[in-house]
Amino acid sequence: MPTQEERLTELEQTMTEYRPVLQSMAYELTMVKGLIVNQVEITRQLKQDMQESKQDMADLKKRLARIEEQLATILTLLKPS
Repeated sequence: MPTQEERLTELEQTMTEYRPVLQSMAYELTMVKGLIVNQVEITRQLKQDMQESKQDMADLKKRLARIEEQLATILTLLKPS
């Protein structure tokens, strides 16, 4: 069975071999986290914009309904009896 010093030496060698891979993974995870944070903000803004657009559409529908009612009233008044 290897001694504690031999196991430690082997672990240090393994870490030296994998250090570039681990650094690359850490860098890529950092990039992915940045992208996710950015996408979350974009999604939040899109949701807010969509809610505002829905409210604007509802307001337009109400205004259009009032205009249609007013036009119907005007047409009724203009029709000869």
